[in-house]
Amino acid sequence: MDQLNSDTINRKPLMQPQHQKFHLDGVKHISPVEAFNLLIEDKAILVDVRDEKEYEVERVSLDNIRYYPMTEIMDNLEHLPNDILLITMDTIGERGTKVANVLNMQQFSQVANMDGGISQWRADNLPTEDILPGECGGCSGCC
Repeated sequence: MDQLNSDTINRKPLMQPQHQKFHLDGVKHISPVEAFNLLIEDKAILVDVRDEKEYEVERVSLDNIRYYPMTEIMDNLEHLPNDILLITMDTIGERGTKVANVLNMQQFSQVANMDGGISQWRADNLPTEDILPGECGGCSGCC
C-alpha cells in the first residue's frame, strides 16, 4: 500500500532527492521530467502547495493540477483521490516534501514529492505559464 503503483512508474521512485536538500524519511521523490510524463498520460495529479502569490506569478500549464496551499491542505483532503499518484509540488521541494509526508500519514497510498519543485521543473524546460517577462518566470529568488 505504501508503494507507488508499478504500472504508474517504470523505475523505483527516488528515496533521496537529487535536486533539493530537504528530505523526510518515508517520503518518495520523483523527477520533474517523470512527473510531466505521468501528468500528460493522466496517470497522476499534481498538487501545487505554493501560496497564492507564487501560484499567480507562475504555474504548471496542464489540466490535472489541484491547487491547495500548504496551509489549506488538511481542509482539502476529501477532494484528493486515493486511487492515483499524487505528486506534491512547491517552489524548491521543501513544502512539497512536508505535504507528501502529511498525505502519507493520512493513508494516501500513492504519493511522491516533485524533486526540486517548480524551480527544477523550469530548469528542465518543462511548460509553465507565467506573468513575468524575461528568463526568470517566477518568484524562486533568482532575481
